[in-house]
Formats: sequence, C-alpha cells, structure tokens
Amino acid sequence: MCPGSAPRLSQNLLFIVLGKTKKETSTRLQIIMTKEFLAPGKDLIQKIWEEFGLNEQRVKESVEALKNWLAMEPHLPEESGSLHEARLERWLIRCKNSMERTKQSIDLYYTLRSLSPEIMCDWNPRSKWFQDAVQACCYFPMPELTPEGDRVNMLKYLTKDATNFVHEDLVRMFLMTTEVRMCEDYSFTDILILDMENYTLGHNSKVKFTIAKKGEVCFMKAFSTRLKALHIINASSFAEVFIAIIKAVFSSKLTSRIFVHGKDLTNFRKQVPQMCLPDDLGGTGGSLQENWNLWLKKVDSYHDWFLQHENFKSDESKRQGGDFDSGELFGFDGSFRRLNVD
Repeated sequence: MCPGSAPRLSQNLLFIVLGKTKKETSTRLQIIMTKEFLAPGKDLIQKIWEEFGLNEQRVKESVEALKNWLAMEPHLPEESGSLHEARLERWLIRCKNSMERTKQSIDLYYTLRSLSPEIMCDWNPRSKWFQDAVQACCYFPMPELTPEGDRVNMLKYLTKDATNFVHEDLVRMFLMTTEVRMCEDYSFTDILILDMENYTLGHNSKVKFTIAKKGEVCFMKAFSTRLKALHIINASSFAEVFIAIIKAVFSSKLTSRIFVHGKDLTNFRKQVPQMCLPDDLGGTGGSLQENWNLWLKKVDSYHDWFLQHENFKSDESKRQGGDFDSGELFGFDGSFRRLNVD
C-alpha cells in the first residue's frame, strides 16, 4: 500500500509528524506541518506547465503514454497505482516535457537499480546502515520553495567523527530522499547546499571516486535532476580533495554552477532566500536538526513502499537491442545492453 493518499498535484502526501509538541518545534514548522509538504500552489503548477507547454489534459495523456510504453518493454518491471503515476509525471517535468528524454531517464533508472545495487537498492530506512548513515550526515529538502519555484536541499556532515561515514551509504541515503521527492515534490530546479563545517581528513580517506561518479549519474540522469546551483559552505583545506572529485565527475556545464564559500557566508546568503535556509545559517526555516528529524519521519513513512519496490529493476536478459558500455555512463569498464527507448 502506498504511503499516504494519492499523490497527484492536488493530492500530495501529507507531511504528518507524530510526537512533536509546539514547544519542541518552531512556529514556522508547526504551520508547515499542517500543510501538504512539498506541494506548491496552483499558480506555480500552472507556471511550470506553461513553461514546458503542458496543461492538465496533456499531462494525463503523457502519463498514460508512458505507462503504455513501459508495458511494451519486456525488460522493465510492471508498476501501477497513483504513486507510480505521480513519479511518471515528475519525470516528465524534470525532462522538460520531452517524451524521448523521459523514456531514457526511466529506462536508465531501472537499469541502474540492476547495475549499481550498492547505492540503488536496500533502501530500508530501518536498516542498520541507514541508522548509522543518518548519524553521520543529513540530507533533506527545505519545506519552502524559492520565489522562482526552486527547491533548496541541505547536505551536512553532522560530526567530525568519521567512524560511521560510509560514502556509498551517504549516496544511497541521498538517492532515497530524491525518490521520495519524485513521489511528492513539484519544482523547477534544485539548489543544493553542502555544509562542510565538520568535514575532516577522516572523511577524506573514505571518499571514493567511483561512488561519486555513480551517484552523479543516478542523481542527474536517472532522476533527471535540474541543478541550478551547488553552494559549498564552510569549506576548509580538508575539503579540497572532495571538491576536486565533485568537479571531476560533473560536466563543465554543471561545474560552472558550483560556488565555494569559506566561513564568510555574506555572499551566500544573498543568493539563497532567507525563508529557504535553516536558522543555523541565518535563515527562518527552522533549525537544521528540527528539519532533519521531520524529514526522517517522512522517509520512514515510505518504509513499506521501499521494501515493495526493492525488486523493481531491469531484467537485462530481456532487453531488445545491442549491448551498451557502462563506461559511457561511468567512465570505467563494464557492459550492459544499450538503452532502447523507441
């Protein structure tokens, strides 16, 4: 059973938080809790549709066409239900209403679940790896959209102790949040804030280029993320290796959207609206810890769905067409059959 009610545009899943009192949670977050979390207003939905030449009827027709296409692809799994339709709709938006690009992205998503299970599978928010990962790092979307309709996302190392830091688990947790957003969120682009205040040499020694590259492919291509900006804040000399890896795995176009800030966040705060920042960074969106606790409850509400979704991946033995080299995706050896989205 899907978590929550049918998550169409007007019926996004409610962000329900249990066990939090007004005293424990900021006034702003209390207000947000009573609304549909991640759900924009009708004006923004209309603006996004108009930007990509869509309307309600065209969205329905496109989602139906994607469902029919999926049913005809023998190597792709059969999914159904309102949550599946909501994800198809968001894929269409993320791919700027290009059916070809949407099909490629969806096909790649299921293929990577077979090709990269170390980051695309075992998405269980109650597993030990997840419990360890959320103590080491946090990653969540801020509740308020920017005036332009962009979603601000926070990523931070929570402790200088790198004992529980496992790079692939961080990426896996990152992608789980992206999956939840694919079910519920509706926005133009993403703004990612990476806070490296607690980043140490211990973290440096555990960073893997191959995992970083696979994560980038999953995030940018399989989920078709449209990254408007990546702000790296509180960056020290320890962070130089990690930043170099990020720049190496990103395309030159995306690299131009990386902004590195030191301890002085004056310019950074001019680029991100105050309402979209946690209190810890001078914003008004509630404390980082409050937002993180609330988001963990959101992810946990998907526990059953994640487990049901575990085996939804491509069956490469049934794919029609020639082979494709995964080196085209990752830049290192390996092969799978070439994607075919006719």
